[in-house]
Amino acid sequence: MTNLTDFFDALTRSPRPPHRPLVILAWAQTLDGSVAWPDGRPLAISGAASRQFTHRLRAFCDGILVGVGAVLADDPRLTVRETPGDPPQPIVLDTYLRFPDRARLLAHPRSPWLLTGPAPPPDHRQRLMAQGARVLPQPLAADGRVDLPAALATLHRRGIATLMVEGGPTVHAAFLRAGLADWLAVTIGPQLLGGLPALPPARHMAPAPRLQDGRVIPLGEDLLVWGRVTSAAASA
Repeated sequence: MTNLTDFFDALTRSPRPPHRPLVILAWAQTLDGSVAWPDGRPLAISGAASRQFTHRLRAFCDGILVGVGAVLADDPRLTVRETPGDPPQPIVLDTYLRFPDRARLLAHPRSPWLLTGPAPPPDHRQRLMAQGARVLPQPLAADGRVDLPAALATLHRRGIATLMVEGGPTVHAAFLRAGLADWLAVTIGPQLLGGLPALPPARHMAPAPRLQDGRVIPLGEDLLVWGRVTSAAASA
């Protein structure tokens, strides 16, 4: 059992990769691993202490990244409200530039960065840029989505040294498959739901990522599980 000071001290001491940000995957789930209702509707999981932790982690990081699916489903603000600190730079992974032109992120204190494929729709791009968004085209990976190593290198060049990846499940799985997750912080609520899982079914993820030196911290009625992410081969 540890406390939050141990968690943030570990992140502070963690060596920074040379050409990309330090990546912290973070999400909230129920006790049975659900992150949303079965039909994908948002689910209130976290108690007050967990929400405060999440906002403290946001304030610790230079950037916060979500997939465009999370923007379309939840319309998040990605600000820091429940603890002192500045909001991180909001970043959206959005291969086809589906980001809505009425998203609340357009009112964020820091205009959002949109990581798109190499040829985003020009008219929609201009509309979003007129509202302050910065569109950052990236090369595509073999699966037709934004190439994550290239995107992280872009963020690193723009001054993002620590990156909180807040979701959703498809984005988290992509970072794990690519071996680009350094730390994991999962808050677990006491509910049993049988809803949408925190990670989609794996097609291939070998060697399977593991949590190294995992720790547990009580947060009110919730639990925080955290630790360094490593591959099975590295931890053998």
